[in-house]
Order: sequence, then C-alpha cells, then structure tokens
Amino acid sequence: MAQQTGDYTITIATSAPSLNGDSLDIYFHVPQTYNPASPAKMILGFHGLGNPDNSNDIRNYLSPLGDSLNAIVVCPDPYLQDQPRSEIVLNLAYDSVMAWFNIDTGQVYITGYSAGSDVAAQYFFGEPSHKMKGFIWHSPGFFFSPDLSNPQEIPPVCLCTGTADFTSFLQTAALNNSLNGAGFPYLYNQIPGVDHTMEYPTFTQEMLECINFIDANTSNVGVEEWIGNAVTIYPNPLTDGANLVLSGLEGDVSISVFDVSGKLVWGKQLFNVSGKVELADFRDGISDGLYTIVLHSDKGTLAKKLVIR
Repeated sequence: MAQQTGDYTITIATSAPSLNGDSLDIYFHVPQTYNPASPAKMILGFHGLGNPDNSNDIRNYLSPLGDSLNAIVVCPDPYLQDQPRSEIVLNLAYDSVMAWFNIDTGQVYITGYSAGSDVAAQYFFGEPSHKMKGFIWHSPGFFFSPDLSNPQEIPPVCLCTGTADFTSFLQTAALNNSLNGAGFPYLYNQIPGVDHTMEYPTFTQEMLECINFIDANTSNVGVEEWIGNAVTIYPNPLTDGANLVLSGLEGDVSISVFDVSGKLVWGKQLFNVSGKVELADFRDGISDGLYTIVLHSDKGTLAKKLVIR
C-alpha cells in the first residue's frame, strides 16, 4: 500500500518509551510520476500551532511542490514544543519511508511552517541522525538560535518569510542577522505582502526558489564515500595571516578547492602524509568568500566547506 500514488495516511505503531505507546500518523503525497525503479526525492514537512493546524494541511500545501520535483511529500505529526519526542517522530518517519519507497538519501529536504519550522531547525542544526540536503525555514514560530560554530558542516539554508509577517518579525530579523555571512550557503527569501501563513498564491514558486538555491549550492558536505580518519580543517573561517591546517590525513591525498560557481581555484598533491599538514601557500591568489575543499585518496572522496575572510 505504501507504494501507491496520491494522498493518503499511514498509521504505524511505535515502541519508543517516550512516546507512551502512541501511534504515529504519517501523511503522504506521492506524485503520479513516482517509479519504484528510480530513486525519488523526499520533502519532510512539519506543521505549526496555528493555520495550518495539522499535517494533512501542510501535506496539501507541499503537494504541488512535490509534483514539480517528482518528490514524495512526507508530513508526520510532531510533538510541538517537545523537541526530544519530535525528533523520535522525525526519525521514525524517515526510517519508515526509506523502507517503503525508493528514495535517494542525498535528495532529502526538510522544511516546516511556524512552530513546525523550528522543530525542523532544531533537528537540522543539532546532531541529526539523518543528513538533509537543505533546510527551508518558513515563517519561524519560536526563538531558536542555531549553533553556527561549524559552518562548513551546514548544508544550504533558505529563510522564507512574508514581509507582513509580524508574528515572525523579530525572530526573522535575528535569524537573518546571524545566518547572513555565517559561512554556509544561505538565502533570505522575502515574499511581499504575505503575513504569517502558507496560504498565498505564489507558495509553490517561492518554495521552488528555495529548492533551486539548495540544489545549486549543495556539495553533499561530509557525506561522501570516505572511509579514512575524521578530517578537521582549521581555522575556519580562515583569516588573513593564518595558515590553513588539515589534520587526520594519511597516505597520498589530492586537494582541490572550488568557489561557489564550481570553478577550481587551487589544487595540491600531497604524498605519504600522516596526521597534520599546514598549507602555508594556500592563501596565494584566493580572495575572501565561501569555498569547498575536496579531498581524494584511496580512502574515498570527502568535501568540506571553508570560509575565507
């Protein structure tokens, strides 16, 4: 039944003690173009306290977006203002969908509305069990300040809000101030004249703008096929006068550095390295900005984000 297309709800039993034996309702929209033989995208969406007031509503708002992207829309019922239980629900929904559908795990987006967007944000910026391709923070509902201490590990973020949204005004201003220039791909998408709602004519188009931004700025940071040691790059941001240091390297390693347009701007081949490497010549000819460092060796390929200031 899970493989069918269209709109429907699946209720699953849970054994997590903190859910007190509650069942979990997951609201689906599966586009007619879904083919089990081909991996599909997925959009995880979470509702807010007001309007929409349930997962059925947000599923309906996100469905045209899913049709545009050939993405399955998945909207579980969160425990709003109870983040630990919400994260259990999120992980249960994710794991269930992976068992039922053919999903490309590198093409999973997370979004939400109002209080639901903050449920998604706390998961996304915390220590998620499942990495997401990007996050659309729509009409923030509560004051949550994300941890931005490791910007090179944060996938693209789009803060989407209406210019007339006075409910989210203060939090949106604070978030935009902290996210802008923090060191990872970030888009502030303002919708003229829209209040605290998802019921506006250009909703799908605005969300697509966010999705397109995420797709254009994704390098699958930290999730490539790397079986070597954990690699640390510091200082990050890299300021004038400091040398870039890479620790955890071993063997022969090639280093490639790309700017936000995907252009190769620096490269180096290292031989028989062990442990820490200091790149004294790294800053030569590289301007300030956001870059992706790609490491390749017999251990696989790994990408890391770097900010240069």
